[in-house]
Amino acid sequence: MNLHSPTHLMRELPRPANQALADCAPDLTAMSPPAAARPRSQPPTERARAHWLVRMNYSNRFFVCALLGLPLGAHLIDIDAPLWLWALLITQFYIYPHLLYWRARTARDQLRAEMPHLLLDCAASGAWAAGLGFPTWLSFVLFACNNINFVAFYGGHAGVPRLVGAMGLGAAVVWFSGLHYPLNPHTGVAATVLSMVALTLYLVAFGHTGHQRALAWRKSNLKLREQYQKINALQARLREQAVRDPLTGLYNRRHLGEVLEPELARCRAARSSLAVLLVDVDHFKCINDTRGHAVGDLVLQNLAQLMQRHVRAQDMVFRYGGEEFLLLLPDISLDTATQRAEALRTAFCQTPLRVSGKDTPPLTVTLSCGVAAFPLHADQGEALISCADQALYAAKRQGRNRTQVWPPMMHAACG
Repeated sequence: MNLHSPTHLMRELPRPANQALADCAPDLTAMSPPAAARPRSQPPTERARAHWLVRMNYSNRFFVCALLGLPLGAHLIDIDAPLWLWALLITQFYIYPHLLYWRARTARDQLRAEMPHLLLDCAASGAWAAGLGFPTWLSFVLFACNNINFVAFYGGHAGVPRLVGAMGLGAAVVWFSGLHYPLNPHTGVAATVLSMVALTLYLVAFGHTGHQRALAWRKSNLKLREQYQKINALQARLREQAVRDPLTGLYNRRHLGEVLEPELARCRAARSSLAVLLVDVDHFKCINDTRGHAVGDLVLQNLAQLMQRHVRAQDMVFRYGGEEFLLLLPDISLDTATQRAEALRTAFCQTPLRVSGKDTPPLTVTLSCGVAAFPLHADQGEALISCADQALYAAKRQGRNRTQVWPPMMHAACG
């Protein structure tokens, strides 16, 4: 007779919640023996370590049987029962729980072995009620304990019929075999009081177990929710890192390939324009060779910060490769995009970069910019970038430190 065995929860709860229920169950029964599982320091085998539901049922069955043995013992004193009936009482209520636990724990399928034990509990309870002549209080407490177990285990619609069937079968076998006392609903004072005490303690323990289970479930759900939030945050950070350049914090070229065509499709549907700016640091290799790669990285980082300050919320800045950067400026005219590129170039070259070292003079760095626009110069992403790239190289050939727009008449060559 286990205190409660909601195995349907086992199929609904995640493993951490199931384990939490199992961990809280033994704490409810102070009369429970030490756990039969092996010490945590030793890795138990699959069959040696009992399933959490088997362990919980074992603790609860031991507790309830110990309680019910008291009023039944008082009744045996009242009827001056023979020694064999006392031996049966001790076996049923103080040895039987350990035997069932051993059987379930050593089975290949522990849950399948544990399932019939509730029916066996009910059949034994019915047999005891019939064998003693159906004393009112004893029959009631036996029925009540098993009824709560079955409702918790199977639910009301399925549990009550099984309970009645199992107890009825046990009672019928004993009654029709003639191995019973005469029908006598009377229960002695001691047996009545102990029945009340046993039932009260049972209900208190059952409620306490439910409370502990709810707390464990809530704690487990909170922990799962926290883990879920951490996983979501980690996934978001990984997604962000996958599209960001680690040195500058700008979007990388991979992300450009993901957003360029959708942005072109949006501008095409809205009959709007999209400007592409390609920006290159002049003489960057010379900076790396003469000042070192640390200074070169600092140049790129300063340029990235400047570009982020010069763009709108809807604009996007990418590190295109090496010392090249690309800006997507949606819903902007070619003239305005050219002015923006020129303002960026002027601001950068007019802000000397101060590097560490007292004797190191400030570093002045210039930019070359190429500008192309959709739909004026190209209507596809790669072609549009090619136009801006050729405009950039034109700026390089003309002496660097300038902004060059792709000529509209060259649209055929670019597209």
